[in-house]
Amino acid sequence: MLKGLVKSTLATKRIAKYNRMVNAKASAYDKWQKTIEKNPVIQAEAPVQYETGENGELIPHKLPEPKVKVVPYAKVWEMTDAKNDENTVYIFVSPKGKLTKRAGEVIKQYFIAHPEHNVVYADEDEIGSGGKFIHPFFKPDWSPDSYLNAFYIGSLFACRSKTVHDAIPEYDNAVKMLGGTANKKNSPEQVGLEASLLSADVLFCMLAIHERAFAKRTGTELPIGHIREVLFHRNAGQDVFYGRSFHNSRHMLLKPVTVSIIIPSKDHPEVFQQCLNSIIETTKDAGITYDIVVIDNGSSASNRVKYGVYASRAPRKNGLTKINYIYKLQEFNFSAMCNQGARSSTGEYLLFLNDDIEAVKEGWLTELISQAQLKHVGAVGAKLIYPKTDLIQHAGIANVRRGPVHKLQKMHDNKSHYFGYNRGIHNMIGVTAACLLISRRKFNDVGGFPEELKVAFNDVDFCYSIFEKGYYNVCCNHTYLLHHESLTRGLDNLDPKKMERLASEGEILMKRHSHLYNKDPFYSPHLTEDETISAIIPREDYTPVEDIPYMSPVLHEKGIKGAREDQCLRVGCEYNASMDNWLYGVNTAENLEGYYLKGYSFVIGSDNAIYDKKLLLRLVERYEDGAGPVGPEVYSFTPYIWYRPDIRVRLQDQVNVDLTGYKLKIKKGELKPGFYQIGMLAIDRTSRLKLINWVPNILHVKN
Repeated sequence: MLKGLVKSTLATKRIAKYNRMVNAKASAYDKWQKTIEKNPVIQAEAPVQYETGENGELIPHKLPEPKVKVVPYAKVWEMTDAKNDENTVYIFVSPKGKLTKRAGEVIKQYFIAHPEHNVVYADEDEIGSGGKFIHPFFKPDWSPDSYLNAFYIGSLFACRSKTVHDAIPEYDNAVKMLGGTANKKNSPEQVGLEASLLSADVLFCMLAIHERAFAKRTGTELPIGHIREVLFHRNAGQDVFYGRSFHNSRHMLLKPVTVSIIIPSKDHPEVFQQCLNSIIETTKDAGITYDIVVIDNGSSASNRVKYGVYASRAPRKNGLTKINYIYKLQEFNFSAMCNQGARSSTGEYLLFLNDDIEAVKEGWLTELISQAQLKHVGAVGAKLIYPKTDLIQHAGIANVRRGPVHKLQKMHDNKSHYFGYNRGIHNMIGVTAACLLISRRKFNDVGGFPEELKVAFNDVDFCYSIFEKGYYNVCCNHTYLLHHESLTRGLDNLDPKKMERLASEGEILMKRHSHLYNKDPFYSPHLTEDETISAIIPREDYTPVEDIPYMSPVLHEKGIKGAREDQCLRVGCEYNASMDNWLYGVNTAENLEGYYLKGYSFVIGSDNAIYDKKLLLRLVERYEDGAGPVGPEVYSFTPYIWYRPDIRVRLQDQVNVDLTGYKLKIKKGELKPGFYQIGMLAIDRTSRLKLINWVPNILHVKN
């Protein structure tokens, strides 16, 4: 009884301490934002312009600083009569909240620093109880197709006065088309506040049209600016989209089209048949004529017969004209197979489809084509759902610190995530080639799929190249298909050989697109950058990696005494390489900053508040089929504790898993060169229990 009382007392103290830490870390955004608002605004250097003097000499002079004027959305219609406003910046703002104190100066300095931009918008959040700032909306950079589906611009935007006056005639015409007039009697203000909010949306649209923001770009620069700072605090409960949120809608084709559907497949004839039948039964738009090309790189003789039978027996209806089955014994190279299919077809549009895709919604192909027909749009994908669930497999690709990831993977689609990310139409840096549609002309413009990337990242590289050509990639999250990829499919990071191949192809990807390292115009850097965090949430920790202290190892020559290996201690390793690569990119050859590891760890079925964690490393020898420890020596480190609300959301049946994240920095020279396996030690501070688990991840320490 006494032993149980002591343990209960210790547990109570640990849990109280744990809760204090969680409360402190859970308020990280509010503290971070309030700190920013106290900081002085960085002053921009005014650009220099040159005038030609009387003798032909060039005379430099700086442009004067613009004046700033705030216009409520309810007064937008009055801009028709605005005068004497040369060199003025107008900030149009919602009446349902307030600008930050530094908003005007930040916007003014932005326009000084960016003469190429005439229109800009910014991020925003919500005022919670007690004045706490909550629910920040960290918006994407200019996303024309997202904007056409939803007014994601939200509560404020700004522009130069000249641009306003240039766009006003079209604004007046648009307001009249919507049933209002430009005169005061029937102005939006007179017919209600909601109409005035719509009027602001219309004005922004006309400004965007004036800036050719719905056209193909000439490079990677975007035509409308975005200030990645919260400059507006919405009133509690206020709809950020002001009535025009991301939504499902039906679109029409601009003209009849021909499509070639390319399906790589090997030894999956029954899976292919399901895919084929689903395409035929859900494609009924009279404006679509299509053929199917099956690329088989080595099926068995019996399966080849089945492919032929299924292809010949498929009914030629609903636009299907023919099925071309191409067999060629060759190594698996997804890129080469897709390119072969493109060369062997004639459709105006190319749809690359995995054989384990099943179409279930009539009209899905029409929706994809309706986006791909737009001149500025490149690759078009769709939301993919795991069968017999509402779990998301794909809702667009985001490019985070370690490369491309499927955000929202295995999250439930029965609710809207992060301001409608899984609803409506969104611009993305990329989409998966499990379902990817593009016009043949644009496909040829980028040279097809990169054949040096045989297995992984080929679709991502393809999408990056499309973006670099000036097109906008789109994911249609207002429609979906089923993807029969297994929910329990083995991960590449559980196989050393696959891990090496994945790392090698990831390196090739980022070398080919080094300017995109840790950059994604359509995914804010203020959102979580970890590829294993499916949820789209603000960054869990605003402490820069540079400010986390280095930790020295403790050597245990005979291993960890009294500890037992147990799979109930789960360990995830999300990064384990040099600090230089983390900070500066994959092309960094030097290792001056040491090493960095990060991930998460928790004990299944236990209260995680009672455990202290030590990250472990042990030297291993590498074999043909894996690796093994050199000896009993183990190094332990005390990691930095990292707040992980995403783990709490995903593991709602586990106790106190908010602080399961870890980060660790190791100075260069602390460990002798070699390969180190990564593990974790969990120490129960209410008993003598010690748990260890090792994962396949290897840290390579170099000279």
